[in-house]
Amino acid sequence: MNTRTGWVQGYNAQLAVTADHLIPALMLTRAPTDMDCLQPMMNAAQSAARTIAHTRADDGGDDEIGLVPADAGYCSMDNLTAPGPNRLIATGKDRRLADEAADDPRTGPPPPDASPLERMRHQMKTPEGLAAYAHRGATVEPVNAHLKDQTGLRRFSRRGLAAATSELNLAAAVVNLLKLHRHTTAALAT
Repeated sequence: MNTRTGWVQGYNAQLAVTADHLIPALMLTRAPTDMDCLQPMMNAAQSAARTIAHTRADDGGDDEIGLVPADAGYCSMDNLTAPGPNRLIATGKDRRLADEAADDPRTGPPPPDASPLERMRHQMKTPEGLAAYAHRGATVEPVNAHLKDQTGLRRFSRRGLAAATSELNLAAAVVNLLKLHRHTTAALAT
């Protein structure tokens, strides 16, 4: 990857993050864009949800993923039409989406003859769509920041995709374990 200070071996890290900031799935790739990563990440997240639900079968665990919000880097016809959970993919920059929704708000379902991209644009202009998309940043970005700042994962120590992936898996496991520990100790204290 070319930077202002020269070439750096870089990777594109993808995280699936739950509403309670756990990381059930991740992947590391050399792809410079996110577009080809959404479907594999949705599959990995669904697999993790099924595994978690299977282990929680006694208490009626749910293996369904409700909504997958994704930023504009994932917007492609393949990602809009792929099978899988419901998704809300931004069709442009965040600030522009809010301006468009304010200038031309929408309600109800999109027109029946709308293309997948037009359906997504319509959904992003509804109050429900904007509210659901607003949670994306509050869900994913704190986990990214935590990995970088709290666990110190700004660079990988090991070389190669497999080694760097194992390092990312370890860092994600640490984040998950600390989150679970805090949750458990807080529940015991009350």
